[in-house]
This record gives sequence, structure tokens and C-alpha cells, in this order.
Amino acid sequence: MTVNDRVIFAGDLVDRGPKRRECVELAMRHSCILGNHEEKHLRIRKQQRKDVIPDHAETIRVLDESHFKYFESLPLYLRIPEANAVVVHAGVLPGLPIESQPASVLLHGQCLRPPGKDSKWPSKAPADWKFWTNYWKGPERVIFGHTVLDRPLVSEWAVGIDTGCVHGNALTAVVLPEWRIVSVPARKNYWGPKGGGVATYDVMDGVKCYS
Repeated sequence: MTVNDRVIFAGDLVDRGPKRRECVELAMRHSCILGNHEEKHLRIRKQQRKDVIPDHAETIRVLDESHFKYFESLPLYLRIPEANAVVVHAGVLPGLPIESQPASVLLHGQCLRPPGKDSKWPSKAPADWKFWTNYWKGPERVIFGHTVLDRPLVSEWAVGIDTGCVHGNALTAVVLPEWRIVSVPARKNYWGPKGGGVATYDVMDGVKCYS
């Protein structure tokens, strides 16, 4: 990486990991979009720690008001026009420009049922629902995180890079403009296995909504 490189984080900076404050402050020196974990903390930050789960209470403990103000400033997506790419946290609905995408889908979207009803379900979606990448046909190629995959997802119109670092798998990035995938193995498993398994996919059938 050079001083002229732009680094973009795809959200979910906090919870579960060992250095939550440091992770946020690293992102503050670069570019980032809002993840559903940051959005959740904007909603619960005023609650008593005894009223939230221990993992969220620990995040609230190590952050201060400057970090929450940073979360408030984060956009829901970032375009990279020179690569015809856009970074979102979770997913998009087909046939809608990025500007018109509901915030709930950008932050949580995973499985869809045509003609485009969205689901926030992370698992156990009905058999006729498919992962949103099976339906998105551009015009931008979407880079996303949120859904933990067993390996990077690389298709014509989408690239998924959450490969479960906190679960002991790998931290993955995509390098533009060559669209090169780089994965670094996790040092350890900080959070145990992903509940219900991780999402899997194959080249012929597209992404499955968890297996």
C-alpha cells in the first residue's frame, strides 16, 4: 500500500473483536461506510449497560462520544466511479439505483424473493428465496460485507469480502482497479463458529442463503 492509496472499510467495525476502539480509530483515518453494528450502537448507546448484551456493553464501554459522532457521519454507500464500483455494507435490491435503495436493505439485505421483496433474515430463508447477488445486474459492480462467506464471492456484478475473520477464518480485501482479491488468515478465533453455518455458493447455482 502507498500513501496515495484509498482504503475503504465496509462497515461493522465494532463488537466481537479484541480491539474495538482501535479498529474504529483506524477507520477514522481512511474512508468507511455505515454497518449495521454501528447503526445499532447509535440506537442503543444511551441505554444502561445492564440492559444490553455483554458484547454490546463492552463496545459502549470502550468508545466515547467522538466515535459515535463519527458513526453518525458515515454514508450508506461509497461510489468508486473509476472502477464502476460501489461499496455497500450488506445488499441491494435489483432494478433500483443505489440512491433509491432502502437503508434497511443497504444495512441488512441478504435474501430476496422476486420481484424484489427484501428479507433481513440471516438464515433459514424459504427455499424460493435467493441471495440478492443472483438478481443484481448493475450498472455498478457492488462490493459488500455483512454476510459471512466461506470464501470471497466474485461474480460479474458483485464481490463479497466478509470471510469471517472474527470467527477465525480470514480478513479479505479487493484491490482496485485490477479487482484482485487478497485474504489474510485470522490470528485466532475470537467469537466461535458463525451461528447456523456460513453462507456458501457455487458458480452454477449462485449464492445460497446459508447452509
